Amino acid sequence: MAGKRTAPHHPQPPPNPNPNSRAASASASASPPPPSKRMLAFHFLRALARIHSTTPAPRRPRTIRRAAYSSMARAASPRRAWTQALLRQARARRAAAVRSRHRAVLLRRRVVVSAAAAPPAPQLPLGLVVPAAGEASSAAAPRQQGRPPPRQTGEPARANALRRLVPGGAGMEYCSLLDETADYVRCLRAQVQLMQGLVDLFSDAQ
Repeated sequence: MAGKRTAPHHPQPPPNPNPNSRAASASASASPPPPSKRMLAFHFLRALARIHSTTPAPRRPRTIRRAAYSSMARAASPRRAWTQALLRQARARRAAAVRSRHRAVLLRRRVVVSAAAAPPAPQLPLGLVVPAAGEASSAAAPRQQGRPPPRQTGEPARANALRRLVPGGAGMEYCSLLDETADYVRCLRAQVQLMQGLVDLFSDAQ
């Protein structure tokens, strides 16, 4: 008579002492990772090479600062509001530069009318000052700025200052603003570490 077969007994794992750790790890994995150092270095070094070959020396510090922000935005997540704001600013600067070059080409192609054929300029009475073209328009039209959203319950008074610091933070609610600020500061830290590494590299080379 054969004996009864008993199913093998598998010991159960011990209970998790911290049940919230799984949720915390899931939320941490869902958050976007910081930008890759390789991609950040690739975009920044390519921008530096372009600046060195096309930009005059007096304008390089400001252009390098703008290139650092643009390369950081390209290496980070494109879904962030601050990356979209920085890339919009870069596109607007490029479009303005193209328009200015186009106007300069058109001015060079115009036929210069001789001073003798041109009508004489009207004589202004003494003491009369004619404002420049940009001054009258700027004085007539006051500068309009986007209004911040109404303050929420528990929102500190310095939230509007934070909205002015973070690109794309104007008009953003406070919870989303804190999330954008954390990601922006993390990417800024990676950018500073990259630039400090480049400074140390070139200092050792010299």
